[in-house]
This record gives sequence, structure tokens and C-alpha cells, in this order.
Amino acid sequence: MPIREKGYYKWEGELKTSYVKWLPIFLNGIKSVYKKRFSKFLFASSALTFLIFLVAVYVSTKPELKMLTKLVRMIQTDATLFNAYYTNGFLLFMMVIISLFAGAEQISGDLKFKSFTLYLSRPLSRLDYVKGKFSIVLFYLLAFTLVPGLLLIIFKIIFTGGFSVSFRVILGVFIFPIMLSLFLASLSIMLSSLSANARLVKVLIFVIYLMSDLIAHMFQDIFKSRSFLYISISENVKHFGEFVFGTRNGDFYTEGLISGSRMVGLTLLFFAILTMRIKRVEV
Repeated sequence: MPIREKGYYKWEGELKTSYVKWLPIFLNGIKSVYKKRFSKFLFASSALTFLIFLVAVYVSTKPELKMLTKLVRMIQTDATLFNAYYTNGFLLFMMVIISLFAGAEQISGDLKFKSFTLYLSRPLSRLDYVKGKFSIVLFYLLAFTLVPGLLLIIFKIIFTGGFSVSFRVILGVFIFPIMLSLFLASLSIMLSSLSANARLVKVLIFVIYLMSDLIAHMFQDIFKSRSFLYISISENVKHFGEFVFGTRNGDFYTEGLISGSRMVGLTLLFFAILTMRIKRVEV
């Protein structure tokens, strides 16, 4: 290439159409969340449930080992194993913490620093922007729900020496974590778009999770009706798990179907609010 003198020259590059325009947002967001303070501690804590259940699965194949006896009795079948894993309170609590940790600042930070218009001044649509931000939260949620579930299946096959996991359980290992992650990610991103104060968003996510459970059980005790449990996020997750993995029948089966429908409906509602909010800010 010849050496040019200082001055202005016509650009000789080539513009290429990218079908994943939101990928830079996703990659930068993944790195930013990972570099946050206490991120390693949070991720290690979130992996504890998987490690405990992995040990329990191993112990269940070794009757001579007297460890985690109560948990081992709970996971005698594959359905009860994965239902107990995905609906236990600690895992759900950690997923809520991850959703606020990874999602609270995604849009609120752009509102605070008024960088929202900089994204859309580039060849990015509102949908591309939402995809990029949403995929960041979804990545971390699935990393501690879907991935551990698949690993449990693999290790169970290794420990037992045979493939005995039913198709319904395998399907449930995909459906449940994806549904839960979509729900929590949409909630956190939607709330992030409502305020430029990231701390307020984190508090709102946490309060909504705790208060939904508190209010549900309070009204259940007052009016003696299980219908109020549909207010609780944790109870809906529990019922949906029972429905997906088929661990309970009768009225509980219906409750699980209703809870799943409510989670889908709320996820769509959160997306609608998010879209309207971004459109309003853009204007």
C-alpha cells in the first residue's frame, strides 16, 4: 500500500449487512456483568444447588453411602429429581438476585447517562436494542438453570451406566428453565426501562418477589382460598414445575397449567410495556 500524504481521502471500505446487529451489545454486556464487584461470589453461590443435587444423584446410586438421606429420598424418580431441583426456594431466590444483578442497569444506565439515542443513531432498531439488552440477562439466567439441568442428565447417565431419562423429563429440562428465565429477564428489563435509578430498580425487583409471596399467603390465610397463591411468584413457579414434570395430578395439574399461562401472559405484558417505554424515550 502506498504511503499517503495527510489529507482527506475517499473511503475504500465495504459495508456488509449484519443479521446479528445486537451481538456487540450482548458481548459487551456479558463482560460488564462478569467484571462487576461480587459477581464471582454470586455465581459461585448460584452453583451450590447444582453441586448439592449432583452429589445427591451420585449417592442415590451408592446405597452404602449415608449422605443427604432426606434429599435422596425426594429424588427417587427423574421427575421428582428435576422438579425438586428447579422449584427449590434457594435456586429461585438466586435467580431473582441474578436477574436484578445483571438486568437492573441495562436500560436504566443508558437513561441515566443519556446514551439511549446513541444506540439508535447507529443502524440499530428498537428491537435490536431490546434483543441485545435482554439476551445479557437471559444468558446468565440460563447459565444457572438450563446448563446445570443438562449436566445433571449427563452425570445421571454416567453414574447409572444407562440412558433411562424419559422424553418428558428431558423436554421439561428445556421448557422450565427457558420459561422461568424469560419471565425473570423480561421483568428486570422492563423495570430497568422505567427509571434511570438502577438502585431503585434493584429494590423494586426484590420487593416484587418478596411481597408477591407475602401478600399471597396473607390473603390465603384470611379467605381460606388457594386461588390467592397465583399472586405469588414462587408459588406459580412451583405449580408450573409440578405441571411440566408431572409430579402431581388432579387439581394440582390444573393449578400448574394456570400458573404457566400466567407466566407467559406476564412475560408478554412486560415486553409490551418495555416496547412502549423505549418508543416513548426515543421520541
